[in-house]
Amino acid sequence: MPSSFPTSPVAGAAPRTGTSGPGRAAGLATTARMSWRADLVTVVLSAWLIGGLFVDGWAHVTRPQLETFFTPWHAVFYSGFAASALWIGWSVWSRRRPGLAWRAAVPVGYGPAVAGLVLFAVSGLGDLAWHLAFGIEQDVAALLSPSHLGLFMGGLLVVTAPLRSVWADPSRGRHTGLGPLLPALLSAAVAGCGTGFFFMYLHPAFENDASIAQARFLGRFFAQSQRGYVQDQGIALGVAGFIIATVLLLGPVLYLLRRWDLPAGSVLLVAGPQFVLIQALTGFVDPGLAVLGLAGTLAVELLLRWLRPSATSPTRLRIFSATAPVALWGVWFAGIALHDGGLGWEPEVVGAVLVWPGLTLLALAVLMLPSPVPGEQAEPARDQAAG
Repeated sequence: MPSSFPTSPVAGAAPRTGTSGPGRAAGLATTARMSWRADLVTVVLSAWLIGGLFVDGWAHVTRPQLETFFTPWHAVFYSGFAASALWIGWSVWSRRRPGLAWRAAVPVGYGPAVAGLVLFAVSGLGDLAWHLAFGIEQDVAALLSPSHLGLFMGGLLVVTAPLRSVWADPSRGRHTGLGPLLPALLSAAVAGCGTGFFFMYLHPAFENDASIAQARFLGRFFAQSQRGYVQDQGIALGVAGFIIATVLLLGPVLYLLRRWDLPAGSVLLVAGPQFVLIQALTGFVDPGLAVLGLAGTLAVELLLRWLRPSATSPTRLRIFSATAPVALWGVWFAGIALHDGGLGWEPEVVGAVLVWPGLTLLALAVLMLPSPVPGEQAEPARDQAAG
């Protein structure tokens, strides 16, 4: 294994030093880390957990008659949680040192994951009770129940542990290669996919609302008096879906750019799987949407390589934020139009879908790297001189 992938003598535990007493305890509390390999194990188990979520979602979408909690798909999901819990629990246990508090054994970045495991377990029991009391939810309601939201929040804290771990590693400089960043990138991808699952009903990869076939279907199915209202509602939900999907797909990329100059392949790793998994929930009823999503993600990847946005260059970062959604969804709409012989939305609607997601991502970039406040550097200097 290349030396750029850090390892540690005992499963990533903090190295021993010659100090003792409180100083040594403090050192262990702040330097206990997971190794690159250990973080990657967490990613694999997180993928098992989120993969089980998608398998269960696929079962509910394609088999809506399910009316029991005890299914093989639930087993895949909860076994992924059990494996993650055992791994993180062992990782903490193996770092335990006599005379030190338990929290000193928690690896850097894994504290929220421990809390997430507790929240997930409580929510899982609540989910069982909820289903026994009210049955199995159907359609969008299944994504909004209190127990499922608790599972989402707990799971998100767990699957993002490798991202927090690599983020806090001082050896991961701004110009780090793809290999050393792999656990962080995959962790961001898994988190994005899990979040996208809970917004599947708005995600463009779930259903092609912009197709001309959809517009023709609505024209045949609804009377003239109803058609305008239904079409307006479809457009309203569609535009909102593109904005939300942009945040879910490219928001993690923007977040990672605050810490690193992303190497080639990063966008494909972080955003690409989400298109495939969301379409997989339908049983690949329209696999072309997954292909178009990957093609659009590749366009964003090329844009990233050309602009080279960075936290050290806020202007380029903001240009990338405003134009990346245009590249992503521009490829998307072009592909649909070529395949279907046109679009079901008016040109002004398509234009809005290209503009609003870009403005949304640009706003996130401005919030992430705000313009400096005049005099904010002079004030600490004056305070120091007065002291």
